[in-house]
Amino acid sequence: MKSVDITVLVEDTVHEPRMRAEHGLSLYIDAGGYRILFDTGASALFLGNAKNLGLHLNDLDALVLSHNHYDHTGGLEFLVDLYSRVPPIYAHPKTFSQSYRKSKGGKGSTAERVTGRPIGFPYPLGLTGLQTRGIELTMNREPMEIHRDIWLGGEVLRNCPFEDVGKSFFIDAELSQVDDVVDDQALILKTDAGLIVITGCCHSGIVNTMEAVASLFPGSPVRAVVGGFHLFEADAGRIKRSVEYLKGLHPQLIVAGHCSGFDALCTLRRTFGKRFHRLSVGSRFSLPGP
Repeated sequence: MKSVDITVLVEDTVHEPRMRAEHGLSLYIDAGGYRILFDTGASALFLGNAKNLGLHLNDLDALVLSHNHYDHTGGLEFLVDLYSRVPPIYAHPKTFSQSYRKSKGGKGSTAERVTGRPIGFPYPLGLTGLQTRGIELTMNREPMEIHRDIWLGGEVLRNCPFEDVGKSFFIDAELSQVDDVVDDQALILKTDAGLIVITGCCHSGIVNTMEAVASLFPGSPVRAVVGGFHLFEADAGRIKRSVEYLKGLHPQLIVAGHCSGFDALCTLRRTFGKRFHRLSVGSRFSLPGP
């Protein structure tokens, strides 16, 4: 594969006219003519942004869902409703499940009440509804090649000692069973110039994720890392170590946003200079490029 073009359809920021932003992520990827929608954002917003950018989503070759959170899967129902032909969907089996996060409820209440706020896969008809519609679904836990030189990374081992992935999510409304978000996986594109790694939220940690990529493709250089790095709640020490690790990979391009956090983005900018770019709705990146 010689070239990859990435267009940001959904992200938390926007600087282009006629575009709109929301908390979420959706990327349109043209990988040597193989067209991938990576995540769908939280709503139908990605459809309008794609139209304004002149992109047609009725001829996609694949839809990849990085994990089950609503800000990455919420737009799926609108894609399904709009187009009679929905591309094959690739995802971890847990992606089609519900998850919960702590939320405080009860306005005016003197006692603090903690309830579970649903944040998982929001498609109203669920996995059964997708299967009933005859949509091709491929679910993986292990790494798998979905097209020549295009891979899903699978579940990520968590060995990095300084990456605290936290216990913010749960798989039950009673908030008794921690959700480790094992479904969050990367998309990996093998190009002539090296690997392009695309992350949804990196709930397993950016270092753990990149170590998993290295074990899958030993010796392959990393050309670019694109996506959310989930460092918005990380302390300064973890941010510094994570960025130093990325620096050691010698990537030509780092493109980050969404859940990466302001402090991490500033550190990335100071470290990588012109090799760093901020994800933003409407922005386009051609890789590997000169």
